Amino acid sequence: MKKVLFVIYQAPGGSVWPNEGFRTAFGMYADEVEPEVLLIDQAAITLAKETEPQKLGLLSIKMVQKYIGKYDTKVLVEKESLDKFHVTNMDEAYRAEVLSRAELQARLPQYDHVVFM
Repeated sequence: MKKVLFVIYQAPGGSVWPNEGFRTAFGMYADEVEPEVLLIDQAAITLAKETEPQKLGLLSIKMVQKYIGKYDTKVLVEKESLDKFHVTNMDEAYRAEVLSRAELQARLPQYDHVVFM
């Protein structure tokens, strides 16, 4: 099975990229591709409990979390991005794995493709 990492780096506010990144990742299962989602830079804000995408015209965050649970999709987030944007209270429903930039760089070779969104 191929592995694909979707790297989302744009802010959730006024941007569809976090939402579209998750939707694209969930669609990969039909093609027997194992997706993972990495949130870096401003996209790390997506994990904050007080973020409500439905107020921004995006899919309900509960819908995204439902599919994360259903497919057991791995969600990664860069520690430096969380620190930069002061995200300290992450929503546990994402089950996000916090990794340093160095850890992420060491992990990149395991993916068949890396897609930046």
